[in-house]
Amino acid sequence: AGRETPSFTSNIEKLDHLYQIPAAAMRHAIHEIWLALPLAESAKLQDVQYLLRNLLVDIRWVPDTSAIGILSNKTVEFLGMPVVELNRPASGSIHGLVKDVFDKLFALTALVLLMPLMLTLAVLIKLSSPGPVLFRQPRLGLNGRRFDVYKFRSMKVHTEASGKVTQATRNDPRITRIGHFMRRTSLDELPQFINVLKGEMSVVGPRPHALQHNDLYKDKLAHYMLRHRVKPGITGWAQIHGCRGETDSDEKMARRVAFDLHYIRHWSFWMDLKIILWTAFKGWTDTNAY
Repeated sequence: AGRETPSFTSNIEKLDHLYQIPAAAMRHAIHEIWLALPLAESAKLQDVQYLLRNLLVDIRWVPDTSAIGILSNKTVEFLGMPVVELNRPASGSIHGLVKDVFDKLFALTALVLLMPLMLTLAVLIKLSSPGPVLFRQPRLGLNGRRFDVYKFRSMKVHTEASGKVTQATRNDPRITRIGHFMRRTSLDELPQFINVLKGEMSVVGPRPHALQHNDLYKDKLAHYMLRHRVKPGITGWAQIHGCRGETDSDEKMARRVAFDLHYIRHWSFWMDLKIILWTAFKGWTDTNAY
């Protein structure tokens, strides 16, 4: 009962210079040495590693968070040198050709099979209110190239103030009766298969945002513009995780962008198939779609 808790302070030895580490390691029978140096101190890291070259112990580097982010990227060989790809999407390799071919075949098949439904919707839109059947709006595509995204018109024809885009809200008076149905079931997005056939979009990818929203969030959210290193999609990883509808707060947009970046960094053909199947069976309707 009278025993004291053992103290390890007596084993602590303060070293004044790096060259004292090898002798101290042998003196205390050290099994591991951990180096907690930031990536910015890479030259010193190499010096310490050389200094410890004769020690038969495990040497570990504890990188800072910025280094972890950099080193988690893919490393390739270029002209015999290892190169870390900092912002190249996973679909940017030869495997991306498979995605492009699949997109075109899927879009063509979808347009053929859905043509009767799309013609019916076109007639209902014309009967609902004066104006065109299709709604076009400029978006940013692959590597920032502009294109016009196609949608079935779900609102009454109206004029926005210059440079302003008013997002649809719940019970928005601008939305027509057929427009409510199409937006709730995502049928207004069907014409975007034409964008896919034209090579401007993919079946799966980050949803394209209005240009004004890009200007607003590119300086607010880190890595926001990386969304444009791939083609935008009709559906995406963010959408099957509930990120749909109005983005009326920075938090909502940040969550959506986080899912988009995860998709870009971890893309695979099987991931696309999973998203398509989930969308087909569960993703057409959502409480946030209005």
